Amino acid sequence: MIIYQMFMMLWEAILENRLLVAILITVLVAPWLYWLINSRKKSFNHQRSLIVALVVSIIGFFFLPLYFSATIFDLSYWVDWAFHIAMVSAVLVYSYLVWLPLTAKHKTIE
Repeated sequence: MIIYQMFMMLWEAILENRLLVAILITVLVAPWLYWLINSRKKSFNHQRSLIVALVVSIIGFFFLPLYFSATIFDLSYWVDWAFHIAMVSAVLVYSYLVWLPLTAKHKTIE
């Protein structure tokens, strides 16, 4: 019963933010489709993708509270910080997955 309620809350959050969810899914799928169509013979550049993702997540560390109408100074409880760190981690993973096909490099024959 608790899992059902959790899924219903998640579904309601998706429906309330459906435009944002659609934009995020499109931004995630578009680079992968580009890679599938044009760059399949290229290998992924994990190091460059990770650097870009780290830069994006550092920027997100300071600007994510603004999405929730807060500032970094409003995070006073450990729960606030735990949620904030979870959101920054999600931004890190998402940006890594978006940039991975965009930073593909040609395979070298050794």
